[in-house]
Amino acid sequence: MAEEDKKNTSEKRITESQRFKFIGFEVFPGKVKDLFKSESEKSKWVESVVKRREKGDILREQCTLLEDRVTVGDRVVMVLACAAILMALFLPWYSAYNVIEETVPIVAEEVAADSLVADSAALAAVGDSLKVGATVGGAPAPAADTAATAGRTLPTRGSESEEIIYGMKAQKKVHKEFSRLSGLGSFIALGSVGSMVFSSGFVLVITAVVLLVYTLLCILLPLYTLYGMFGLKGDVDQKALQLKRIVRFNWIPVIMFAVIFVLSFFGGQYGFEPSAYFASIGASYGPGVFLDSLSWGIIITMSAFILIAVKGIEI
Repeated sequence: MAEEDKKNTSEKRITESQRFKFIGFEVFPGKVKDLFKSESEKSKWVESVVKRREKGDILREQCTLLEDRVTVGDRVVMVLACAAILMALFLPWYSAYNVIEETVPIVAEEVAADSLVADSAALAAVGDSLKVGATVGGAPAPAADTAATAGRTLPTRGSESEEIIYGMKAQKKVHKEFSRLSGLGSFIALGSVGSMVFSSGFVLVITAVVLLVYTLLCILLPLYTLYGMFGLKGDVDQKALQLKRIVRFNWIPVIMFAVIFVLSFFGGQYGFEPSAYFASIGASYGPGVFLDSLSWGIIITMSAFILIAVKGIEI
């Protein structure tokens, strides 16, 4: 009975050919081929394996476990992103503008009196008739209308005098006058701009608080990330895992920005008269005002935070 069980068990076992054929999801479909082209190649490979084992190397060559978890390229990218966040604090973060209209006179037409030279003979004849007092119907002709000719110089024969006739009209010129505020400048402006914002609706107050915390994170998180890359001690794997946990915090500013953007759709009323300050903020707060008030400094910080956080996924 035992011999029959042993025989049945051996029959159920797969052969070497089947094992190589189906391991790794049919790596070798069809007939299994030899792994080596010649015996010399096989002997050379076995010899290299034996040498590695003698040195204590138990992993195969080009094993991904031997690769750096944080490469030099990853470190360079994260360092540049941290530097960009810190420098962006001195760039414009918020902007608002007023629309300024100006009335500018422009020259509509400019005509030289030389174009009237062709009529100079007729004008001279009229002038002569007026001077001698020609009569019309037995009465002397009226004197020349000085008002009609005031301020005009008639060209005469042999004279080089010239008259320039100008036609003027007004044109309205519109331009925007911007006021900008940097990331660090938002703390300085708490006494002026901050008092107006914190006296407005609930949504505006929450947005202002979140943006102030966001600005503080732009100082703390880059420094903390740099510490995780260069200040940690211990095993390479342990430092990589700790850096991965540190880098995850860079998702927090991204989430905060998304939250205040969603809050802007609820809108809010200002605690001051907006028309007395800026035309760009409209009559009430909304998503359009929120996006229009952001400048490129805060966009740089947002992009850098996302870049650092995504690099943390690759560790």
